Amino acid sequence: MWIESLHASNETEPSLPGSFYAGKIYILGTGAVGLPLAAFLTKEGKDVIAVQTRKNSEIHSPLDVTVSSGTESPLEIPVKTTSFSQLTSMDGIVVVTVKAHANKDVAAMLVQKGFSGNIVILQNGLGVERPFIEAQLKNIYRCVLYMTSQPTSRTHLTFRMIASSPIGAVHAMQGDLQNCVQALTSPQFQFHGEEHIQKEIWKKAIINAVFNSVCPLLDTDNGIFIRDRHMTRLAEEIVSECVALAQRKDVDLSDHEVMQQLMRISRGSDGVLISTLQDIRKGRKTEIEFLNLELARIAAATHPPTSLLRTELLGRMILARSRSATPELFHDCHQFPNYPDADLRQRQIPKTTPYQKGNDRNEPPPLLD
Repeated sequence: MWIESLHASNETEPSLPGSFYAGKIYILGTGAVGLPLAAFLTKEGKDVIAVQTRKNSEIHSPLDVTVSSGTESPLEIPVKTTSFSQLTSMDGIVVVTVKAHANKDVAAMLVQKGFSGNIVILQNGLGVERPFIEAQLKNIYRCVLYMTSQPTSRTHLTFRMIASSPIGAVHAMQGDLQNCVQALTSPQFQFHGEEHIQKEIWKKAIINAVFNSVCPLLDTDNGIFIRDRHMTRLAEEIVSECVALAQRKDVDLSDHEVMQQLMRISRGSDGVLISTLQDIRKGRKTEIEFLNLELARIAAATHPPTSLLRTELLGRMILARSRSATPELFHDCHQFPNYPDADLRQRQIPKTTPYQKGNDRNEPPPLLD
């Protein structure tokens, strides 16, 4: 199956239940990632608490959660919930599933609680761990997510695992990595340890820079890249300029491996709406600042500086669309480098890429099974 081919060669196998983690697991955030994770781990008998981080949230505990996967009967299970303010102390593993723009506040609350355990950040994007490091928190791990989830109501979600999600240390000792993997893994939502997590972070950030900009601007689902060869071509162009930046930052990536994974994800999540489109439709702030616009910031800060023409332009368009929908959320928005004054039509892009060499471009590129 193609899912196995998504895994990097230096990973450990997904850790299915066997070595049981008996400590507490605090899942910060009760949205599209946190709620199904809490439900799956509760089903496995783990001591899980789903923590609502929004101020003045109305707490109902336990929360009756229903998660549908499409391949088996829906999971219906009560999940213990609480609010951050109701926690007097925290000892165990903290899993961060809130939107990345809330990380600074979350880090401050963890410091206030005197938390000193392992922190696993379940967010995609570049630099999302920075607020936790700046707050001098220890034992920080990053997870690159390969799943899709769409809420159909407050407590009902549809969930699909695309592949096992890698977890790796970004500001921690490698020794506790396997404990974190074992604590969070369930048959429905699997994780594995990854020694070289930065490569995986960059790869997924580039892939998300495509999905999270193109799909919302077209108001379409993730499968657009397997259905429309013109959109496949645009994806190639975005990937090409971002991979060139990754290579300048000594991240060993190729257009070939990123595009292959992007196309597999597109097919595996055909019909599913990307999180940024869900956010825009619901009037929520997006995470585009940690994807396209963070890539553009890094490019502008390199020596000599470079420009990610398509990547930044699409990111700015998403930011503009988000601002028009929810202007009150952007009064403190970060400032980004000025978009280069250049004609995109003058940019020379190769007519073929390694993964589709020989394709006459009358058909979408092949998908490997």
